[in-house]
Amino acid sequence: MREGFGAVVLAGALLAGEAFGVAAPAWAGAPTEAVRKTIDEVIGILDDPAWKKSGKKEERRKLLEQTISRRFNYPEMAKRTLGAEWGKRTSEEQKEFSANFQTLLTNTYIGRIEAYAGEKVQYLKELNDGEFAEVYTHVDTGKSVIDISYRLQKNSEDWNVYDVVVEGTSLVQNYREQFKRIIRKESFADLSKQLREKSTKIRAPVPDGSETAKGR
Repeated sequence: MREGFGAVVLAGALLAGEAFGVAAPAWAGAPTEAVRKTIDEVIGILDDPAWKKSGKKEERRKLLEQTISRRFNYPEMAKRTLGAEWGKRTSEEQKEFSANFQTLLTNTYIGRIEAYAGEKVQYLKELNDGEFAEVYTHVDTGKSVIDISYRLQKNSEDWNVYDVVVEGTSLVQNYREQFKRIIRKESFADLSKQLREKSTKIRAPVPDGSETAKGR
């Protein structure tokens, strides 16, 4: 299964950079503030000297993953990547697919978050219709400016990300096209197997050079 054009990696790297960009404009609503809240928590973990001590890197990584998972609605993202195929699967198949998809995304971008290098973010605008919202940003990497938008859905009293759009390309749509091709040429069982194998294979090494246990 081909890695999805790097959108997941880039999205993770940008997540770590937002708190260091310009302050959110006064008109920013709850969706923007929801994203900022998670970013502040992530940055707090990365900046905390206690988590930089030797032997703490793996524990810190787990904390980062937990923090981000509270903002990202992985089951909804997984559902959207399958499209109509989702309704054909049993609840157990859906559960397993969602778990493997979450592992794939987490393993893809967590190393980039830890390697944050000072990207600056400008909040441009927020579209909000009450249940769904999209937060638009520009990200200055120092070499180029990248358009990033976060798509969120209101869940109870909070907002959760269900898609990230990088330079006009949707992370969910990109994976949906890949998954559709695999299912059409092979089968859903083959897709699940490849997803499971891919998610563990790309596990990023802990920054000190040691590798984390795979298949956790």
